[in-house]
Formats: sequence, C-alpha cells, structure tokens
Amino acid sequence: MGYTEKEIAIFDGVIKLIKSGIDPYLIKVQEIAAAANVGKGTIYDYFRTKEEAISKAILYNLQHEIEAAYAQIQDKTSFKAKFEALLDTISEFFDNNSSTLNLLLAAGGIQEFYSYLRHEQFNLRQIAAKVKTIVEHLLHYGYQEGVLNLQESPYYQQMALHGAVSGFVQYLGQKELYAQLTVEEAKSVAYKLLLKALN
Repeated sequence: MGYTEKEIAIFDGVIKLIKSGIDPYLIKVQEIAAAANVGKGTIYDYFRTKEEAISKAILYNLQHEIEAAYAQIQDKTSFKAKFEALLDTISEFFDNNSSTLNLLLAAGGIQEFYSYLRHEQFNLRQIAAKVKTIVEHLLHYGYQEGVLNLQESPYYQQMALHGAVSGFVQYLGQKELYAQLTVEEAKSVAYKLLLKALN
C-alpha cells in the first residue's frame, strides 16, 4: 500500500518517539504532530484515531526492516551465505535496541498492539508475504545449488527452515543457558539441522 509524504512523516515521527523511550500507548497526539512537524489536526486528516496512526507506523517500520533484511540476503551468492545472513539479521534484531520488535517488547506493548490490530481488522498479510518470499528465495537457492532436495512437500520444506531458524532464535533468547556456545556455533547447528531435515 502506498502512503503520502504526510503519512510517512507521521510514521517516522511515531517511531522517533518510540525510539526515544516513550511507551507506544502513552504517546500523545500533540507529540506525534511535533515529531512529524505537522499540525495536530493533520493526524486526524489521515487517521481515525491516535492508535491507528501508531499501529500503522509500527507495521510500516517493521515492513521496512524486513525489506532491508531481504536485500542483505539477496546480496549473498550461495545458499549457506544467504542462510547465515538471515541468522545474522535476526541476531542484530535481538542486539539492536532500536529495532521495532525490541521496542515493542521493551515497552510491554506487543499484546496491546496485536489486540488493536485485531479489533480494527488490520492484518499482517503483507509482512507475512514478505517473510514467505524470503523463505522461498532461500529454498530456491538451496535446490539450485543441489544442497537441498525436492522430495518433501513445499509445506514441509518451509517448516524445516522455520524450525532451524526457531532453534537459533531460542538460543538468542536464552544465551545464559548456553554459556559455552558461541553465536557462530549456534548458526552452524541451525544450518546442520536444516540440511539434515531437507536431505
């Protein structure tokens, strides 16, 4: 979906406020307007409520983060390098306190955010579609290189990749339980799991 310059300015203003440490659901309309350099009434020209502006800003920013990650993955020339780039990006999200997901989690606003989206009948289809594109891109290169086989169903193949990535995410979230394991070793285990599952 395309957005006007004013809408993007408002989105950028919202994200700027969240990155400054303000809880997403304590932001005032006046603060959004000031951060976006627009009049307070302009917010309501484009959004029915403050919550709609905040939620759409978060989705917009999240989508851009995912697109940036996809660009990094596309730049790599082998399946292993692409898979490692995906894991590196995920690791950066965990380490980067200004990533959209981390900001939401830190603010404790993730459940309110999803609750609002459901209530307003928004959906995350665009973001889910982009994630699916990344998965398909990775699998395609794996098959093309002969690293992966095509014996299993597309669903199985995608779940195998999701499973390997989920294991790595679990490691990132509980590093204290794996004190002897480095990030590089955890990446290597995830890659090995994926190869075993798809061969």
